[in-house]
Amino acid sequence: MTEAEVIHLLREHVEGQFPKVCPNCQWTYASLQEFLLTTQRVGPIMSYDAELGNWNPVRQIGTMALSNCACGSTLALTSEGLPLAEFKGFLDWIRTETLRQGLSQGVLLGRLRDEMRRQILAEMAKDC
Repeated sequence: MTEAEVIHLLREHVEGQFPKVCPNCQWTYASLQEFLLTTQRVGPIMSYDAELGNWNPVRQIGTMALSNCACGSTLALTSEGLPLAEFKGFLDWIRTETLRQGLSQGVLLGRLRDEMRRQILAEMAKDC
């Protein structure tokens, strides 16, 4: 799996989590684009399976990216619902790239998050 394929897989999955409603203030984020523009990232993305070295899970623990709503509540974008075969491909990519690049999974996933955000915002700018 390439980085571009991973971004496509994750983006498609995460976009399926919208609309997303803040449980505290009831603000509805209509799209991933709106979510990226109006929330504040909290900490690194965490892949719990990768962190535990479980590269071939029978059932995923999952991956989570946290962001704060303007009201201060923390919202999560997760890998929940991602088919296990696709999730395992994602884990294989993490393992391969952390070894190849000599990076921690946190740094690697942070770069992935940054690149996905850059692509989405660039697309939005093009549409304006």
